[in-house]
Amino acid sequence: MSTAEKMDTTENAENTYSYDVVPYPSHPFRQTHPERLATVGRLFGIEPADINNCRILEIGCAGGGNLIPMADALPDSTFVGVDLSEFQIDGGQKSIEKMGLKNIELKHLNCMDIDEEFGKFDYIIAHGVFSWVAEEVQEKIFSICNENLEENGVAFVSYNTYPGWHMRGMIRDMMQYHVRNFTDPKKRIQQARAILEFLAKSVSKDKGAYGMMLNSELEMLRKQTDNYLFHEHLETNNEPVFFHEFISRAGKHDLQYLGESVLANMWLGNFPKEIAETLERVAPDIIQREQYADFVRNRTFRQTLLCHKTSKVDRALKLESLDGAHLIGNLQKNEEEGQEPRTDGKITYVNPASRQTMTTADPLVQIAIEKITEAWPKAMAFSEIVEAVQEKVFAGDALAEALKIDQMKRSLATNVIHMTVSGIIDLQFCESRYTLEFSEKPKTSEVARYQAALTNRLTNARHESVAVDDLTRHLTPFIDGTRTVEELGEKLKELVDNGKLVIQRKGDKNAEIDVSQVMNQAVNEVLKRLSASALLIE
Repeated sequence: MSTAEKMDTTENAENTYSYDVVPYPSHPFRQTHPERLATVGRLFGIEPADINNCRILEIGCAGGGNLIPMADALPDSTFVGVDLSEFQIDGGQKSIEKMGLKNIELKHLNCMDIDEEFGKFDYIIAHGVFSWVAEEVQEKIFSICNENLEENGVAFVSYNTYPGWHMRGMIRDMMQYHVRNFTDPKKRIQQARAILEFLAKSVSKDKGAYGMMLNSELEMLRKQTDNYLFHEHLETNNEPVFFHEFISRAGKHDLQYLGESVLANMWLGNFPKEIAETLERVAPDIIQREQYADFVRNRTFRQTLLCHKTSKVDRALKLESLDGAHLIGNLQKNEEEGQEPRTDGKITYVNPASRQTMTTADPLVQIAIEKITEAWPKAMAFSEIVEAVQEKVFAGDALAEALKIDQMKRSLATNVIHMTVSGIIDLQFCESRYTLEFSEKPKTSEVARYQAALTNRLTNARHESVAVDDLTRHLTPFIDGTRTVEELGEKLKELVDNGKLVIQRKGDKNAEIDVSQVMNQAVNEVLKRLSASALLIE
């Protein structure tokens, strides 16, 4: 969550101090990337700006951990971030200066001061802000999303929701009461954890509804970091809303519901058939349907996309919706050891990341999945998948009827859309910004090289935070596109000689070794790991 912005001077001072004393980690959120926002916009009929040449505003940018990697990856786009924490803004500005980025600016500013002079933006991001500010600031966020958003722009706003937050809010109230007499943030965190432990012990054997729900929430909270606990539960403001209330308030600012940043969260197919059919029957429009889905899921959090009321939203996905689309997915056959091969032609696939599964006997879909998986972790153009499927189905038959080919394309498109909205695969409307091949002089991003000097968590070209091993971390700063594998091996040897790294020998320790060969092998292993993690760029 980013720094929450308060209304009056007293609250501002208190909140600024709290985020300076207990800073919130500033890191990338893939679901906020303009690539994702543009994808949903294009699928649903509006034409957002090309992310390679656009303007992006982030409200509550903290130290720029989300915005800076975007600016590095999209050098022809412009980025502006605002936050109330001077401490975090200063840290972000220093990072920007050290990386030499010229297309991003972080401002120590209350979002209440954003006006028309800021100009228009193609994408606006407010992640982890809305629920944690006073109502007047919430209305200002809606106002910014209207007045500072381009005609075909997309705004991302995340917020806590009911009914799920009723239970979570009850626990927050308990913690708030227990720490009411403490002012020091660290002491408040300590005491909040103390009351959590007390509650956990008190209901540990309670098998009733209250005990089971409380135990579930307490188990989740005990695993959270101090900064999450403090800013989610101990700050002054945390105001969840029902989804329909949020959309109604957005409508008063001439904004409408576009969709969710994570498309799978909108898909009724995740429900049992009977539940999905009932939701469609009792909820004739998408707002009602999404609200009833929240009731069924006991939803606690949303990542909603808004656009102008004048935008013509069309959620009827079809073949034409995939024009220019690229598909990405790491699907594995879900085969249990010792299981007899199926004779009906059906194959079950699982996406390890989303844990979504699908079973299909359709040979078109099986061919498409094979091609998508072969390309992983890069995205593959839908047009290329169509060509691959057509080649196998029609075996290069130039006389194949145009009608049959069109039917094949539409059938494949229907299944691809199904896999996308169900979370089996991802879809984007631009090529991947990373490479799987090792060039003569391999390269990682400016951001990854900068981060590697400080931490073992690097931001990859998919805008994800990736943990790397110690060897990879120490070598990454030198993988800047100016050195060959042999030269990187020499740098690795320097690190070993200087005692920064230790390479353990296996096998006969008395045998002579070729140091250069060992170092080059180690470099190649690092490059393989970077490639698999989408950390190598062209």
